[in-house]
Amino acid sequence: MATIQCGTVRFENVQAVLFDKDGTLADSQNFLRSLGRRRVRLIDAQIPGVQDPLLMAFGLEGHQLNPEGLLAVGTRLENEIAAAAYVAETGRGWIEAIAIVRSQFAEADQLLKRKADSTPLFEGALEVLQALATAGVKVGILSWTRRRMCRTLLSGIN
Repeated sequence: MATIQCGTVRFENVQAVLFDKDGTLADSQNFLRSLGRRRVRLIDAQIPGVQDPLLMAFGLEGHQLNPEGLLAVGTRLENEIAAAAYVAETGRGWIEAIAIVRSQFAEADQLLKRKADSTPLFEGALEVLQALATAGVKVGILSWTRRRMCRTLLSGIN
């Protein structure tokens, strides 16, 4: 068992540590901002006038990503539903609205490179993970990311 100190707080007899991948171990802000803006532009090209409310809903404020915004904390499905609600507000039926949003989300996915390539580890994250592994502490990573992407990200751990 290990002792871990975070600032002035000390944790004794630690057997395992869980991390959230995006935003804690890996810097996903640039990727999420690009993805969100691309999604919004594509949807607005189909349904003019939804750009500003979608940007606000996703938490894209200027060049910043609100860490409490939908894009940062919501699942893909939650983001699709919210976007479809804005599309439906323009008079489209729900089935058409969700189809438009899913189509544009898929197109945005195709236009951006792989998320794993755009979400580098924060400086020092790999060293912390390696130190925990060396100390015999079990490490878990929570993420919506596919397992193989997490493995790729963490391939440098012994």
